[in-house]
Amino acid sequence: MNKNRTSGKMHRVIDAWIDIDAKPEEIWKVLLDFKSWGLWNPFIPVAEGNLQVGECMRIKVVPPGIKPMIFKPEVYEVVPCEKILWGGSFLKIVYRGDHAFLLEPLTENTTRFRQIERFTGPMVLFMGNMIKKTEVGYVLMNLALKKQVEKHKS
Repeated sequence: MNKNRTSGKMHRVIDAWIDIDAKPEEIWKVLLDFKSWGLWNPFIPVAEGNLQVGECMRIKVVPPGIKPMIFKPEVYEVVPCEKILWGGSFLKIVYRGDHAFLLEPLTENTTRFRQIERFTGPMVLFMGNMIKKTEVGYVLMNLALKKQVEKHKS
């Protein structure tokens, strides 16, 4: 599932989620294995760095139909088996993006994995096409994560 919400011309939110037949701990283990992302993750095939608050990661994002991009998001929050929040900005006011990975237990053996990205700033006015393609990338990553996690359970 996914939802692209617009909260104003200079603020956009993508909220993409999928239900995975696994406990949050099982999904968390796959998420933290950055070295394997290239094997299963079509949207962010490269994630490198120290997942610690205040540190910067290095990620390669491959939105469908757009040239791959390298970002160096700062890690804002890590709550084991629940949440990763990272993001960055361009001149603080021109653009800011925050990306959350959330694990929400639904039942004893089912977890909703959500990716929420908030885009803010004047630059968002010119990012409509990129945001749409990014949303497709989130859906592809969510499906791939579900397949990867459930494959390891069997």
